[in-house]
Amino acid sequence: MALFAGALDERVALTIAQENGGGGAPAWRVTDEIEADHASEDIARTDYNWFASPMRQFSGVNRYKMPTDHHELMALVAPRALLETGNTDFYWLSNRSNYVSARATQRVYNAFGIGDRFGFYIDGAHNHCATLPAEAPAVAAFVDKFMVGDAAANTDVEVFPTNPPLTYDYTKLDYVRWTAWWGTNDPKFPNDWNPGDGTVVLGMTRPMTVDSGATVLGGYDLYMPDGHPATTVSLAGASMNTDVYCADGTSYTLNIHLPDQFYSIPANDDSWFPSPNQKSPSVWQGSATAAVCPGGVAKNAFFSALGEGPAFTFGGPGFRTTDTTDPLNVRFHCDAGNNGAGGSWSPTTIVNYPQ
Repeated sequence: MALFAGALDERVALTIAQENGGGGAPAWRVTDEIEADHASEDIARTDYNWFASPMRQFSGVNRYKMPTDHHELMALVAPRALLETGNTDFYWLSNRSNYVSARATQRVYNAFGIGDRFGFYIDGAHNHCATLPAEAPAVAAFVDKFMVGDAAANTDVEVFPTNPPLTYDYTKLDYVRWTAWWGTNDPKFPNDWNPGDGTVVLGMTRPMTVDSGATVLGGYDLYMPDGHPATTVSLAGASMNTDVYCADGTSYTLNIHLPDQFYSIPANDDSWFPSPNQKSPSVWQGSATAAVCPGGVAKNAFFSALGEGPAFTFGGPGFRTTDTTDPLNVRFHCDAGNNGAGGSWSPTTIVNYPQ
């Protein structure tokens, strides 16, 4: 509410929004794309004492239809001052999404030449809605400069975690992928989400006709190069999404759930699992029925392996493997109406793991 007040009331000279979670600084879209399902506060799971119920229409697979997001909420504070904070001790606050939003907001402030009026402080090791003494100088600097008038106060505040394995190393967080397209009028990400913890979001452009009531198939394939030991690879919380555009100008998001499962790969076996044949039933792990949509066309498809938190069937979200030394290669595909006869593969991606 502090953030909303600062954004909407131009009498507010300085906004300090503390320990932002869902509905605060984190962008809803980013939270839903990079955090395990049901592990962070998202649109479906936020407190509707704070938000109007019509916002529910943008929950789940409809999140990308939301007309605004919360990096824009923070940017509304400009040209006035804003300091926002997080707390990595609480996963549900979606601190990585907070960081992505903060970097996007910083870009807006920098574009106006007022980068010193925005700062973020995402730390941990303290209770919920509490602060550490180390945070006090940052708060004091913003108060001194923007409330007291001390122009010499240093408000260059960009604090985020860099100390694995105690927490996620944010220096490896690919925040640029969300804003790289800004200024091009072509809103698409230049790369896949592959942060190094076995979770991935892959995309491909493959236009396909999706007739009303058609069975849409989705699946994935994986392999490891020759020389690896006997390996078990598991996948939890995976799905595929595609936006289907209809002839009447409407659209809807089609979601294909992929069940949790694992594959045992013999030592030195460098073949694709479960099959190198894209027509094999084994590589269509999930399906969904298309809605009524005359002239339906899907232009892009996305494979998401993030898990459903906080409990996971195989001990973690995304891909887990007993061998993290040798590369795990993954690809996916989808098919509509051809009963698995078609569906070219996406580009192959190597799943990153901590080294």
